[in-house]
Amino acid sequence: MKLIILHGPPGCGKLTIAKALSQELGYSVMHNHLSVDLALSVYPEFGHGDFFDFVDSLRLMSIKKACENAQKGLIVTQCFDVELDIAPFNQWLNVLSEFGGDVAPIYLDVSVPELKKRVTNESRLGTNKVQCPLMLDEVINKYKFGPIPHPDTFIIKSENLTVSETTQQIKHAICW
Repeated sequence: MKLIILHGPPGCGKLTIAKALSQELGYSVMHNHLSVDLALSVYPEFGHGDFFDFVDSLRLMSIKKACENAQKGLIVTQCFDVELDIAPFNQWLNVLSEFGGDVAPIYLDVSVPELKKRVTNESRLGTNKVQCPLMLDEVINKYKFGPIPHPDTFIIKSENLTVSETTQQIKHAICW
């Protein structure tokens, strides 16, 4: 299986790009809020207790199941914290290795001023996504978002690119 991991801070366009890539590549999308929203249905609040362990286990089980079901590819979106998320990422790599899969970590690099504009987009209303600049500041100050430390990580400065231009860069970067 081919696993594309679109990662970056809130508002960088992970889900938008994932949907466009899905259309072009025929891969399924597992965006980060599927697992977060499920966890929020059984935890009193974001981050409570072993919330992140639960989210990580959901994501790992889903990637493993996609491999077992011989899916062609899966696009996962994530706000990757360079300290907290390296262990779960390594578990994903172990599962992929077990099934002979490949990974392509793609970091969407967008400036904080642009992120502050994007998080107020109407498409985020009614979701559990960051929806205001103040909340974005809190999240950015609390977590250490950055590129996945992996030799195949590709960084795209996507701030001034169209969705189509970004997806084309990703397709060009993936050497499968």
